[in-house]
Amino acid sequence: MAERLTRAQRQELTRARLLDAAEARFGDRGIHQTSLDEIAASVGLTKGAIYANFSSKNDLIAAILERRVGGHEEPHPIQSLATWAARLGDSYESNVDRDENRRFALALIEFWLHGMRNEPARALLARWLQTAREATAQDAATLTGADLPLPADQLATLLLALDIGVGLQRLLDPESVPAEVYTAGVQAILGREHPE
Repeated sequence: MAERLTRAQRQELTRARLLDAAEARFGDRGIHQTSLDEIAASVGLTKGAIYANFSSKNDLIAAILERRVGGHEEPHPIQSLATWAARLGDSYESNVDRDENRRFALALIEFWLHGMRNEPARALLARWLQTAREATAQDAATLTGADLPLPADQLATLLLALDIGVGLQRLLDPESVPAEVYTAGVQAILGREHPE
């Protein structure tokens, strides 16, 4: 017999379903062409379910972005720049083509355009990017005795730009932009020595 979900578990499940649906529709159709009614209906709910979980469309976008950064693990000490480069490259290559990453990349393009035209959306996207950069800078800070090629905050900005840039090019032309291009870029930035 299946265990019954608590009210909090049901609400969390509803929230996750709404976030998944919104991310997919924003990526497929665009933010302005997607109504809150459509998002709710796609998972068998009403717009009231959205407003029970999010105060606005911008709040929904913010929650999608936060969910992506929220999964960042506590940094583990990294032994060398080469070890870090290998870890980043392996993670990128094994995840870049996953459906949920493709869906998020399409939504991110929409968020970016929306943020360029809408001040509140721009602020939330800027906060998300800052959080993503801080997580990478925190990883860089765990390198003991390493001679970073740039200050940690600048290095984080460059690595995020490489991640987004290669990923977007790969979405359009995967034959010409293999995932290994990211790894090669990280190695060029961090160093080519073999990991310890």
